[in-house]
Amino acid sequence: MAATDAWSQQPAPVSVAEPALEPAVEQVELTGSFRARRAASLSPRLGGLVESIEFEAGDRVEAGQRLVQLDDRLAELELAQAEADVTRARAAYDEAVRLRDEGQRLAEDRFLPDTEIRARVSGAEVARAELAVAEAARDTAAERVAFHRVLAPFDGVVAQRMIDEGEWVETGTAVGELVAIDALWLEVQAPQRLWPRLGRIDGAEVTVDAIPDRRFAAELVARVPVGDPDARTFLVRLVLTDADPDITPGMSARARFRLLSDGEVLLVPRDALIRYPDGTVTLFIVERSVSPPVARQREVVLGRVDGDRAVVVEGLDPDAPVVVRGNETLVDGQPVRIVDPAGS
Repeated sequence: MAATDAWSQQPAPVSVAEPALEPAVEQVELTGSFRARRAASLSPRLGGLVESIEFEAGDRVEAGQRLVQLDDRLAELELAQAEADVTRARAAYDEAVRLRDEGQRLAEDRFLPDTEIRARVSGAEVARAELAVAEAARDTAAERVAFHRVLAPFDGVVAQRMIDEGEWVETGTAVGELVAIDALWLEVQAPQRLWPRLGRIDGAEVTVDAIPDRRFAAELVARVPVGDPDARTFLVRLVLTDADPDITPGMSARARFRLLSDGEVLLVPRDALIRYPDGTVTLFIVERSVSPPVARQREVVLGRVDGDRAVVVEGLDPDAPVVVRGNETLVDGQPVRIVDPAGS
């Protein structure tokens, strides 16, 4: 009785917080590997003898850089002949144009018959067409010369070299593998039960096994709706929002998803919880229907713990404020004085 009188005279100062009803969140961890968004198996556009190789595995190359040169001597000779044909056709066209223009001037004085004038005009048109044919043949020969080079299609790192100088290669023969390492996907396999909820991700965090002391924020960019019928899994692709240059294709990682569900859960700050050695968990609520308010101890059943908050499954009403500071020495029924209603 004396203790109760003391409590009524000296209410204990406490800070409280209101429980929060929020959509339920399930944390799921999936493993996967990083894969380059762009990877190419390089091959020549025609067959030929490998004259020189200008790359090694591990080299960084830029888009358009020459990697392989095939023997192009015959193609160069064909190009030279085509260029000579263009020169001859252009000279013939120029002469035909000169004769046409001269004939048109003479026609004004009736020095040439109409048939001759028409013949000269037609001759100029034929010469122009032959020049166009010669130029097309030259461009084809130049393109054929270019086909003797294998160029890097994008910036990247050579993952593998598959040929040596002096070998004969055909169209489609792989000469090397190029990987763009500055744009990576993290690919994981998600079980089919998660498929409907993957569109409601509240956040994703990635831990790279090679860099275990760092956490990376990630964004889901693709759900591939074609699953593995044996494993009942679907491919999910993530992109790191703060990627590290040390992360390379093939590295393994673990992705933690926060998946929202349709139901709601009751969340309280972890500071409100009092744990006992036997596993019991209690907290104090503030009964504000009396004056002064009193603390009431409640045994609760917890669900998951999410950061600095915990899910209360049983034992707490949603509208009951919980004590988050000053609860260390409280006893059931003790008067309290709320000094921080927001619990900040």
